[in-house]
Amino acid sequence: MDINLKGRMPGVPSLPPQLPSLLLALGCGSIGLGVLLIMNPELLTYLVAFVFILIGGLLLLTGWRAKRMLG
Repeated sequence: MDINLKGRMPGVPSLPPQLPSLLLALGCGSIGLGVLLIMNPELLTYLVAFVFILIGGLLLLTGWRAKRMLG
């Protein structure tokens, strides 16, 4: 009989060691972006426009590659 004393349930993957650093970096970045938006609300217009341009570009690239694949 095998007894697991590590405190983990069998079959549950362990957390990656980089996860806390990644979460801290994303949190700091989000706070920084929020402060920038409070100081300059016009940045929100540019951020929304950039998101739409990015999504449109990805759709164009996907359609172009699909057209090339189909001939």
